[in-house]
Amino acid sequence: MSGLTQPQLDSAKTTTVPTLVKRLVAVVVTLVATVAFLANAAALVGIWVVRQSARSAVTALSASVNNKLTAVDQALARVSVRADEGQRALARVDDITNKLGDRIDERSSLLTTLASAAGDDLAPRITAIRNQAAAIHDSAVSINAALETLSSLGLTRIPTFTDELTAISDRIDATQSDVQELRATIDEARTTVSANLVTAVTTRTKKINDVMSQTKFIAVKQQATVAQKQQEVTNLRHRLLRVINFLVVSLTALFLVVAAGQVLLICVCWPHIRGR
Repeated sequence: MSGLTQPQLDSAKTTTVPTLVKRLVAVVVTLVATVAFLANAAALVGIWVVRQSARSAVTALSASVNNKLTAVDQALARVSVRADEGQRALARVDDITNKLGDRIDERSSLLTTLASAAGDDLAPRITAIRNQAAAIHDSAVSINAALETLSSLGLTRIPTFTDELTAISDRIDATQSDVQELRATIDEARTTVSANLVTAVTTRTKKINDVMSQTKFIAVKQQATVAQKQQEVTNLRHRLLRVINFLVVSLTALFLVVAAGQVLLICVCWPHIRGR
């Protein structure tokens, strides 16, 4: 009825089946390649979004650490200044003490002046140093934690602050006790005759002065350490940003190569789908 002979029908069937199979395979491959291409494009966009977030996080962390380091540097500078002021106050106490002699009258105006020099001049300066030292201690603990975080990235390790910096607070706490003992010794001399007042006062002022000298030395030394750490943090930030950029560019190139392969595969399969 169709006008085709049996051999022609058999030949048509033989030709049609492989063609349908090829077309079906081409459709499946094209669909898979298309989905993969879209996923690849989404990943490509995603890595650039992540890049910006990563750069912002690194920049924010390094800026936070450097800001804290700047605060520590300023506090150390204030500690150094307060230590100088404390030593001048101690020198004034020693000068007044040397004028008193070995035995003094409780009504002596010099004794009143000495009590004022120790209580109204020296003690507040030591308290001011202690407040700065406490702030340095808290900042150092916070900075050490941040430096550990940066070092955990594995590119380089920035040494944390040693106990020498955090110990300033402990030294000043001990010095405050010495100042209290000094004031108690002077107050006692105002009510009783003391044959060893000069020795007792100068012994304590010498001890306090030694701590002031050590505190100033540590403060100046640690200021240089802070400047070094600021430079190390800045260098690490630049290095991390370069690594992030390198990884993103490398992944972008890889995704583009894969995308090109996927487009080529779609182009190869498309004629089979159209039946050419």
